Amino acid sequence: MKKISILVSVMTALFLIATPAFAHVVVKPAEVGIAARQNFAVSVPTEEDNPTVSVRLVLPDGLKSVRPNVKPGWNIEIVKAGEGENARVSEIIWSGASIPVDQRDEFVFSAQAPAQATSLVWKAYQTYENGDVVSWDQDPKQVEEYAKNHPAKDGEDDDSGPKPYSVTNVINDLTGTSVQPPVGETASVVAKVNFLMLLSGAALILSVAALYLQMKKK
Repeated sequence: MKKISILVSVMTALFLIATPAFAHVVVKPAEVGIAARQNFAVSVPTEEDNPTVSVRLVLPDGLKSVRPNVKPGWNIEIVKAGEGENARVSEIIWSGASIPVDQRDEFVFSAQAPAQATSLVWKAYQTYENGDVVSWDQDPKQVEEYAKNHPAKDGEDDDSGPKPYSVTNVINDLTGTSVQPPVGETASVVAKVNFLMLLSGAALILSVAALYLQMKKK
């Protein structure tokens, strides 16, 4: 029992070491099918000692029919790029309310994903009540490299370092898995199936007959 307790303590310590002390502004889900109509959620935590009062999300190219959900208490500004039929929603800005300290909120919008496999990069900018703006717009690999070269001092995280953007992978989920036989082999396949069905039927008849004979002997 003591060994189990020690093992649990060690696993807990390793988990805490491997888990960042801060959360991220993330757009979910992390994966979506091509051309799918999807609800996306922007998860925003307040990590400073001041409330979050504004969130600006820069949308990647390729999205269509972007429509943010109504968010009671928040003003929603839709920024477009281009004109006429070529106009697209390039940014969504939520403001006018706040996310209290040590709390989080989600901002939802719907959009149609691109019609081909790609990666959607979400860059977000979080504004606090005191005017601080945190930019979540750097490559996660570069952020990881920065963290390696700037280790935490005295157990405190470097809040001034770059913050990563989040990514949604658009995958081709329409590819069928079934394989059709060549035209010249269709008749052969059908014949084999029929033969197997005939064998199965004969085996069933023999089984029933054997069972009948066994019962008759009793």
